[in-house]
Amino acid sequence: MEDTKTLLIIDDELDFLFCMQFFLENAHFRVITASSPQEGLDKARLKPDLILLDLTMPGMDGHTVCKHLKEDEATRHIPVMMLTSRTETVDKLTAFNLGVADYVGKHFPLEEILARIKAVLRERSPEIIKESIEEKHKKILELRSALDKKDIRILFQPIVNLSTRVPIGYEALARGPKGTFLENPLDLFAFAAGAGMLFELDSLCRDLSVQKAAFLKKEEMLFLNTDPSVINTERFQKLAFLDGSAITPGQACIEITERTCVKSFPVFSMYMKDMRSKGVKVAIDDVGEGYSSLNAIAELKPEFIKIDITIVRNIDSDNVKFNLVRLIAALAKSMNSHLIAEGVETEEECKKLLSLRVAYGQGYLFGRPAAK
Repeated sequence: MEDTKTLLIIDDELDFLFCMQFFLENAHFRVITASSPQEGLDKARLKPDLILLDLTMPGMDGHTVCKHLKEDEATRHIPVMMLTSRTETVDKLTAFNLGVADYVGKHFPLEEILARIKAVLRERSPEIIKESIEEKHKKILELRSALDKKDIRILFQPIVNLSTRVPIGYEALARGPKGTFLENPLDLFAFAAGAGMLFELDSLCRDLSVQKAAFLKKEEMLFLNTDPSVINTERFQKLAFLDGSAITPGQACIEITERTCVKSFPVFSMYMKDMRSKGVKVAIDDVGEGYSSLNAIAELKPEFIKIDITIVRNIDSDNVKFNLVRLIAALAKSMNSHLIAEGVETEEECKKLLSLRVAYGQGYLFGRPAAK
């Protein structure tokens, strides 16, 4: 039987710290926690197999902690993974120059974080490290080629009125080149973020989505997944992605996933205010999947709240999920927001959602993502 690996998490955000501890212990790791930089340095001497290190902490930031770890003979061989909300390229470069094994966003899906942890633990031998560097370089060239050739496929999935089954709009979904590691959207966007190409990929996907959405009727909306880092750019503020298309600002709905890091909701709201005055709408995606959605909903007051598939699945037979959606529905009503249930697959789920006055839905019951 494989030895249980020990992880040390250094993070001053107690809610996130305990959430990660619970998740990783359920994934069969032994977990040590430290809520301050100095406590983390002290506990690192227990020789964990991997250290998960936050970047922004009071008194000593993660870069400084990592520097101390790498300078100490007792801890310098322990791999360090930055697990942080900071996404700036300079922070990533500084971290990698200090010798971190990986740089992961807190907004990443938990399953991806777990996969990245396991990957770092596998890649400790010099032979595998060399192979990993060569493989990563190859993947970067593949992504660069896909971006230069605009080799990104755009699929559309309908969002329908649950009562009439008539589409109110479509969500644009990006896929990488077929047959490559980039085909899966989670891999595509996660790798682009790590390679410093997320901004370019995000912009390209939005431009292609609008170009390929000529089939939309005037009363239908186009739901566009958007990274918050582009919201304050002049091109985005001028709605340049709609130039040359028949899509009007009133048909555009900007989707922000609750896993996405929004550093300052007041600033984000300020930028969105002008766009909303032009008719652009906002949707909070994946509500219920993580821990930050209530804050996002309260600050952004979105026109649409999309309930995550994990809450919708089997809602007809799960009273906890039923009551959770009922609470979200009450919150949405108080804000004049509309609910969209994601991942609806059965008639039973649809009926239960209608009983909760959920107006709209998206899922295989109504249509799979497809090219138009």
